[in-house]
Amino acid sequence: MKRQRILLLGIVICIALSCIGCIRFSGGKKTEIPIKKLAYDTKKKGEHIVYIKENSGYEPYFVLTKNYYGKTLLMRYYLLDQPRAFNIYEQNGACNAYYPNSLMDCFLSNDFFHTLSPKMQELILEMDIDITTEESIDAGPILETEKLRRKIFLLSSYEVDGPESTLTANEGIKLKYFADAPDGKIRIACYKNGETMNYWLRTAYTWYDYEVTSVADDRGIVGEAQVHAELAVRPIFCIEGDTPVYKKKISDMKTGYVIE
Repeated sequence: MKRQRILLLGIVICIALSCIGCIRFSGGKKTEIPIKKLAYDTKKKGEHIVYIKENSGYEPYFVLTKNYYGKTLLMRYYLLDQPRAFNIYEQNGACNAYYPNSLMDCFLSNDFFHTLSPKMQELILEMDIDITTEESIDAGPILETEKLRRKIFLLSSYEVDGPESTLTANEGIKLKYFADAPDGKIRIACYKNGETMNYWLRTAYTWYDYEVTSVADDRGIVGEAQVHAELAVRPIFCIEGDTPVYKKKISDMKTGYVIE
């Protein structure tokens, strides 16, 4: 009887040790999924946030769509801390609302880009985005777009489901995330402290050649602002949809998907 008890105890100990080993093994294993599975247009409900390393630490990004010209589009969840001018204002006729090489374009492509981790910089794709032509901004009767190759850029008025107008070109593709909320409140964005702020879009407002579209902080209405106004910035960029993400502890209170 005593021998049976010892044998039974030995079996129990072996099973317990095996379970502990399995738990440790599974705990150390990363369960990866492709980032496109987090996209809003993959499933409306569930997690759509991925955390990306910037100089300040991990920052949340919303996975807007898995099919922005075949790539997965990410939008910074919080506005950047510092408001900025879209461009300098020189004079009427200078077409300062033209996006290429504006102050905003240069900031995103250089200063902001280099706040991202080296691996993230490698993962971000060059995209041919639609922008309003300089001729269209220059008070002409035409309203046309052209392609501009960039890694980091801004949303357009059309992409956030802004009102269609003879003064704004249809740049890019209409995004389901914004189109699903026609009252516009989904466009409202804030800083980390919860304070809302107007933020820039990339679409020129061609009534004047020095006005650009923006999102208002109170009701999410798409309006316009002069290029030298200082508004908030909300960067977007694309990566491949099969880029792996996995769950990681971000802080003492938070766990989320990360790209590393």
